[in-house]
Amino acid sequence: MFKISEFSELTNISPRMLRHYDKLNVLKPKTIQKENGYRYYTPEQINQANQILSLKTIGIPLKEIKSLLENEDDMSDYLARQRTLLETELAEKKLQLTYLGLLEEKSAAANSEIINYPIEVRMMKETLVLPYRQKVESYYHEEQLWQTLFAKINLQDRATLGNSIAVFQNDLSDSIDIEVMIGIPKKLKSTYSKATLFAPGLIASVVVSGTYERMPKVHEDMKTWLRLNEYILSGNVFNIYHSSPATEEQEELYITEICYPIKKASI
Repeated sequence: MFKISEFSELTNISPRMLRHYDKLNVLKPKTIQKENGYRYYTPEQINQANQILSLKTIGIPLKEIKSLLENEDDMSDYLARQRTLLETELAEKKLQLTYLGLLEEKSAAANSEIINYPIEVRMMKETLVLPYRQKVESYYHEEQLWQTLFAKINLQDRATLGNSIAVFQNDLSDSIDIEVMIGIPKKLKSTYSKATLFAPGLIASVVVSGTYERMPKVHEDMKTWLRLNEYILSGNVFNIYHSSPATEEQEELYITEICYPIKKASI
């Protein structure tokens, strides 16, 4: 039999931690003397202590270790799940390190070139929209499309409109193909015969503020993010205008959400 101090030296588990194991019923002393409270462990318990330390080393919480020691038949399945968990966490950490490197490169650039933003992955709910599509010679002509679209909407309905969305169609020609659309309430569906559902599904999006001059750099970063996260485009890129020249005079007040419909590259 070993006193707690002796058992501590043999197992490299501090007396304080051994008392904690006792409290959690993970590793209890074989006997405790009533007259002085001394704790005694047996040589066989060294193997149990080593097993506990091994499981702790691979990140298994003490409360789960207790359950595993009581049901050793579940050990193989649990270890397989733990391996999957650790491999997933490792992949995520590697990705974070890669993205950290990109941010470090930006921090070394001129302040005017630094763009800091989080990229969010989410499912976008389907939205009833009224669309208008046309090819234009320049992105500066997008405003003309909005003017045409709003001319089709009754004045009394404009207060109920939703998001303004511009979808940039993939087109190999020299022209720029843009479909602008405005969200409308379902109760107006019968009023506007060309109303349709817009359902891009899973998207990666980033919200940026200020002038549109920075958009090319944001798109470069979005493409890099897609590559690092093993996503590919599953549809046309689109913008949601939360505030724009139509609602704000100052460029610094423009708020644009850039959205990329995505799917995993392996799918």
